[in-house]
Amino acid sequence: MDKRLPSLPLSLFRGGRLALHLFHAVLLAIFYPHLNQTKRRRILKTWSRQLLDILNIGIRTEGEWPVRGEGGYLVVANHISWLDIFVLNTIYPSRFIAKAEVRNWPIIGWLCKRSHTIFIERAMRQNAASINRRVSVLLEQGICVGLFPEGTTTDGTRVGHFHSALIQPAIDAGVMLCPIALRYQDENARQSSAATFTGDTTLAHSIWRILRSPRFDVLLVFTPVLETVGVNRRVLARAAQETISQGLQKIAAMRQVPEQQTASAIPQALLQAQSSYASLVLPLSNRLPK
Repeated sequence: MDKRLPSLPLSLFRGGRLALHLFHAVLLAIFYPHLNQTKRRRILKTWSRQLLDILNIGIRTEGEWPVRGEGGYLVVANHISWLDIFVLNTIYPSRFIAKAEVRNWPIIGWLCKRSHTIFIERAMRQNAASINRRVSVLLEQGICVGLFPEGTTTDGTRVGHFHSALIQPAIDAGVMLCPIALRYQDENARQSSAATFTGDTTLAHSIWRILRSPRFDVLLVFTPVLETVGVNRRVLARAAQETISQGLQKIAAMRQVPEQQTASAIPQALLQAQSSYASLVLPLSNRLPK
């Protein structure tokens, strides 16, 4: 047996803490819809951070979060786990677009509805058009929206095709597109499958696997924001997919070089990862709020 694995009593103890934390979420959800936006963001950020602490998951970052202050941004990321939403909420709380099936998950589905998650029926084009109009309004109101353009989870070893339909609201509202790359890794910075949520894996099985896993981290790679005004949504989707994919590849490569070289090599590598889409990257100094 791997000595690094938590003991069964410890895993059960964490499970008990998780159950209490979910109960706490239910209590918060009663009042959540009646709170102002600032308080909602604070609750999402704090509760998500506490969730990761309970599950013994650390957060690491590469690069700098390219936007400051509150405002409407469309955040896009690769999708590996149900944890991804909470990971991103610890950095910049957002309204997420999720598949309609999540609405039927026990407790979690109700909590998502109370937190104003945007559900979409992927098979209905009319529903997608309605969602786009709704998201455009939210972005124009200064509300951050999160999206996983792959439309499904992967094992984290690759970035799947980015669907462009739900990226259109960022263009319509004229807001920035913020690609973020996610990578789950062990204590030695090797890719971890502990959080992977693919295939026939149930939510209960995924949670138990995480509770029985040794500590691991989630790495967020911040890449430069992409311009949206006047850009075709398919071009924008390919740009976001490529910058996330190459950002992860660069990080994986940097893990193989001496530690002292990593700090100086990563930022330049991420900028080079923009490839032919470099013209879409905004000059950050001109876009940050004064």
